[in-house]
Amino acid sequence: MVHGLDITVALGLDRRVPEDRLRVVLDGVTPRSARYFGADVRGVELRADGLDWSFGAGTPVTGAARDLLLALFGRKLPAGRLRGAAHRRFTVG
Repeated sequence: MVHGLDITVALGLDRRVPEDRLRVVLDGVTPRSARYFGADVRGVELRADGLDWSFGAGTPVTGAARDLLLALFGRKLPAGRLRGAAHRRFTVG
């Protein structure tokens, strides 16, 4: 799932991931696994739009669940895909 999103985000394509599949992966992320992939989630709460899911505690960063998943796996997202005071931590440009 993550590699497929890597490709579609880089190409600017919209990829719909079924919620049940997305939730399995999101619910499996731990602070330790986020650190393993290089995601700095200290002091940030990631909140998904349209899905009852959040991760962490602190300054809210919101966006599509698939984009937050990429952030948790250490990927940098294009500008404009996330919102919140700390969104630049997870974006380029």
